[in-house]
Order: sequence, then C-alpha cells, then structure tokens
Amino acid sequence: MTDSSERTSYLEFPSASLFRRLASMVYDLLILVAMWLLIGFAHAAIRGVDNLENNDSLQYTLFPFLLGGTFLFYYWFWSRGGQTLGMRAWRLQVVDANLDGRPLRLAQCLSRFLIAILSLLSFGLGYIWVLVSPSGDSWHDSLSNTRTLVLPTEENKKVMPARRRR
Repeated sequence: MTDSSERTSYLEFPSASLFRRLASMVYDLLILVAMWLLIGFAHAAIRGVDNLENNDSLQYTLFPFLLGGTFLFYYWFWSRGGQTLGMRAWRLQVVDANLDGRPLRLAQCLSRFLIAILSLLSFGLGYIWVLVSPSGDSWHDSLSNTRTLVLPTEENKKVMPARRRR
C-alpha cells in the first residue's frame, strides 16, 4: 500500500484510445457473461423454473439483478485500483479527473456506469466521442469527473488490483 507521498502523478499519461477501450470491454464482457449466467441460475433456482415462463416478470426481477451485479463488478474494480481485469490487460486505468491518484467515489462510479450505458445505447456515440474530444475523454469520463488513461508497462505492474487505494 502506498501512502499519499508516493502516489503516481497521472499528468503525463495519455487518454485511452477507442481501440483500447473497446478491447478492454471485450475482455470484461467475457467475465460479465459468466457472472450473468450465475445470476440467472440463482434467479431460476430461487423463483423456480416453472415460473420463468412468464417473460413479463423477468424484466422486473432478473433484469435489475443483472444490472446491479454489473454495477457491483465495475464499482469493485474502479474503486479499488481503477482497473477491471480487461483494463489491466490493456494497461488502462480509471482515475479521478484531478489526476492526483485518489480512488473513485461511489457517486463517480455510479454516474460513470449509468452514462456508459447511455453511451452504448446511443449507438456508441459516447465512446466515439473519444475521437473528437480534445482531451480524448468519452462522455462517461467527462460527466463523471474521471479519466481513462494508458499506463506505461512498469506503472501498470505497480497497480495493486482490487485493493482500495487511500
């Protein structure tokens, strides 16, 4: 664990490219699909397989669990090291926009998550924004007061995954 005097200065690290962001998302999607399957199996076990025939009730019961599980996945990683497993593989890190090494807060993670969903639902425009933004930020970076940066290899090795930075 590093103390505040040893925090990394993120000022010199570039913003992540669209390609790196999408590649990282593919890695994370593989983990999320496995998690969604587990949530679905647990949901079916609790509700009973016979009750799953009513598809209307699934949107009110299963969908919130899938969405909540997905948020918890991202919140856990973003607030503890700033990297999901896919982000770690592609040397990306989400940091507070102040670039002083402080961990993301719950409100930042929640707004980032919700705006990222809107970014995807708008045919990916929030992600494509990276290509035209002067800072190289996506919609969810800008609106949640965060940055997604590319780390040098040696700096990426220093990040302690799933440990809360102070």
